[in-house]
Amino acid sequence: MNEVALKGTGEEVWRWAIGLTIAALAVAAVVAAILYVPRAVEATNRACMAAYANDLHADLAAFAQDPVWQAQYVEALTACSR
Repeated sequence: MNEVALKGTGEEVWRWAIGLTIAALAVAAVVAAILYVPRAVEATNRACMAAYANDLHADLAAFAQDPVWQAQYVEALTACSR
């Protein structure tokens, strides 16, 4: 092989290496976003519900028997889902 062909091959290898590196970084960024977004949404919903409930603690039996608390819970779900 001549020198020109060898020089071109080395440059092509570097271009492929850079291209594959950029593609791998792009795929990693997409995977990270897919894994992070649901956790962020869940955390936001929990924070919203806690703020709306104003740290009101009640047992499950009392909640099941009190329609006012149930209505407030539905309001909180509606407000936080927006």
